[in-house]
Formats: sequence, structure tokens, C-alpha cells
Amino acid sequence: MNAEAESSGAAQRNNGESAPELADPEDLMGDVDEEEKQKLREQLVEERRLDAKRKRIRMLNDLLRELDLVVYMQLITVYHLE
Repeated sequence: MNAEAESSGAAQRNNGESAPELADPEDLMGDVDEEEKQKLREQLVEERRLDAKRKRIRMLNDLLRELDLVVYMQLITVYHLE
């Protein structure tokens, strides 16, 4: 294995096979007709879109929680100063 493959985190092959979760989904399609390939591609695009949406929502929830903590701490500080 060369240094580029090691440093890039490329999929490692074990006994000539790669882990299924690291494989390109289009490689797994094999002998599927074009209509089914198109449906599978659309499904993969939709899953990726939903995954990105979930990650965005998770990030916004984390930011909102942190903002709540900052406001709470400021209110406590103002209360104790008065």
C-alpha cells in the first residue's frame, strides 16, 4: 500500500474485497437495468439529502442550546449584580 492511500483514509481491501459500507453504491448495482439504476440513484440522492437535513437540524439544535446557556448565564450575572 502506498503512502497516499494510507494518508487519505481510502477504503482498505481485505482479501481482494472492500467493506460493503465503503463501496460505491453504483458498484453494488451489478447487472441491474437502467430504469432500476435510475430509481436507486434517486433513492440514494434522497437519502443523502435527508441525512444532510438531519445533520443541519442537529447542528442548529446544538447552537440553540449553547445560546440558551449564554443567555441564562447573563441573566444570572445581572440578577446577582443588582
